[in-house]
Amino acid sequence: MAASRRGKARKPLIRRKNLLLDQVKIDRAKRIFKASTETEAIHRSLDAVADLEAFQRELDKAFDALIGCGGFIDRFAR
Repeated sequence: MAASRRGKARKPLIRRKNLLLDQVKIDRAKRIFKASTETEAIHRSLDAVADLEAFQRELDKAFDALIGCGGFIDRFAR
């Protein structure tokens, strides 16, 4: 559960959705996350996407800082 800016946990807004999803992907997510339900697997998958995006932002900032310090040589630049 995400925390608000003041450090308090906010209650998630849950809505019922009717979606057409690939059952093989749901089963795979359920297995990967060791989820007991399909809903739990989907929630964990969505959280993982948000975590991956945040991680990518941090990597981008770190690489920008490294390049700015001259500590990185891009051997693939043309």
